[in-house]
Amino acid sequence: MTDDSGIMSVDFLVGFTIFILAFIWVATMIPGLFIGVQSHTIDYDAVAYRTGVILVEDPGNVADTVEDKVPWELQKSEDNIARFGLAVSKDTPGILDAEKVNRFFNTADYPDFTYNNYSKRAIFGDYPYRFNISLQEAGTDTVRSVGDIIPEYSPYGYIRRDVKIRSSSNSTIGKTIIDAYHYTNTEEVQLNQFAIMINNSHLLNDQVGTIKNQTGDAAYRIDPQVDMIVINITDVDATRDLNKYPNPPTISVSDVKFYKRSYGETNLGTLFISSASYNNFLYVDGGSTPVPLPADFTKDLTMVFEPGFFITSDPDDTIFVNLTFEIDPPQQFLNNTHTQAFYYNYNPANVTQPELKDAVLEVAVW
Repeated sequence: MTDDSGIMSVDFLVGFTIFILAFIWVATMIPGLFIGVQSHTIDYDAVAYRTGVILVEDPGNVADTVEDKVPWELQKSEDNIARFGLAVSKDTPGILDAEKVNRFFNTADYPDFTYNNYSKRAIFGDYPYRFNISLQEAGTDTVRSVGDIIPEYSPYGYIRRDVKIRSSSNSTIGKTIIDAYHYTNTEEVQLNQFAIMINNSHLLNDQVGTIKNQTGDAAYRIDPQVDMIVINITDVDATRDLNKYPNPPTISVSDVKFYKRSYGETNLGTLFISSASYNNFLYVDGGSTPVPLPADFTKDLTMVFEPGFFITSDPDDTIFVNLTFEIDPPQQFLNNTHTQAFYYNYNPANVTQPELKDAVLEVAVW
């Protein structure tokens, strides 16, 4: 008689169980089998887009271990940098800071900025991405870049962002300003004093000059603590009595002192610039190498205060740059002892304000 009972044998149950377990295991492995053949373009495009957003819309940040919170572009060690970002601030997406751009692409002066540093602080992610990040300013043929050469025959993700680069401010104290502010001393003396005032509080908090957009926008704001400040002094012969002293005199910058006056104080503070920076800012007669004091010159001089030169000052400080000119034979010369210090401010007649220049940032990831 045929056995048609509904009782399944133990062998069948064991076999069926093994089959189910094997099926589940294989099903979990299937997605991994297609990693090598799935589309990379969408994934790499997303990574390139994310990297472009970080660089263009974020100002960057320092590591949590950094106590003084000096901006990342002024950090000497890559260990102090948490994230690269080129924007002036979070309020100015698409507007890049020139000093951040210089630091980011300057691998020659910062050899510890390795490929891995850029990967960790700009690309992010656990996958070992290769990349190329480039920037070209409109109207120039120079392309600045970091990373690898973009592959010619392999797919890669790509993003292109139109940006603007914010330049630093500068001032030229020439005949026009000398005449306007009466910076010619009427006394015939050997030592002439000339003072320049940089008011941190006004520059950081006041309305931004007479630019088209008078909103205090960070894109146009001068920050003496972290921005480069350039001051040129020209037309020095315009301060002398050429009829009485027609022959060129011997002129030198015999001393430069830096003082700060904090808010609420009435007296000048003490010298606060580090000695390491003291002799690295003065250029004479169009030279490209800084000169130590005393510095002889004949026509003009330039003071280039690199980003971070005044980092030890406070937001409420007023910085005074006091120059002493020694001239032989003694005669009238550039001097504002009897008038007022030259004010580095948002007046376009005194200071060339920061400008925005068009550029293109491109990010390729593969």
